[in-house]
Amino acid sequence: MDDQGAPPAGRPHAAGCGIERIWRRQGAADPQRDRAWGRRLTPTVYRIGTNKARTLQDLSYGSTLEAGRWHLTAPDGLPVVYAGGSRAICQLEKRVHCNGVPPINLIMLALQLPAGAPLQTLTDLDTALLIDWIDRPTSTQDIGVAWRKSGSGLGLWVPSAVEPDELNLILNPSHPAYGSIVLTVVRDPFAFDPRMFD
Repeated sequence: MDDQGAPPAGRPHAAGCGIERIWRRQGAADPQRDRAWGRRLTPTVYRIGTNKARTLQDLSYGSTLEAGRWHLTAPDGLPVVYAGGSRAICQLEKRVHCNGVPPINLIMLALQLPAGAPLQTLTDLDTALLIDWIDRPTSTQDIGVAWRKSGSGLGLWVPSAVEPDELNLILNPSHPAYGSIVLTVVRDPFAFDPRMFD
């Protein structure tokens, strides 16, 4: 593997983001290489949602109804699409938001991102999370709203509040590259293992 394909050396454990778990080596940071590596981490992300949302245009609808960890509704914020870096983190995220009742009529989607898509991290934004960010959602909403309004990237890698060493990707449905995402239904219907609700 060449230097461009290796995890960047010397990246500090900044912003409390799970992406940093691959950045533990000592040495000089290389911002350009770091950004390139960040874009290559996960070319496909996943999402669990209602079986009625099967197109890219449908995916942001839920974010227009109520605020979330990284966004606000209009007029203070703009629509986003939440996706998980793995199928497992998608299940955990969905599980904690369903109030103990197994949801029905779900599907799992795979979103294949276009090659070279501009994906950013909190480090790219020159921002850091508060130590108690999980208990202070307004702090992450401020970051997400500012990023979304900037229009600077297709996606923003953020730590999961359920498992901070795992990543979620916040997508900007207004970005020019959004329409190039390849959406595939990978499980229909999607059902949780019943033991997750015992």
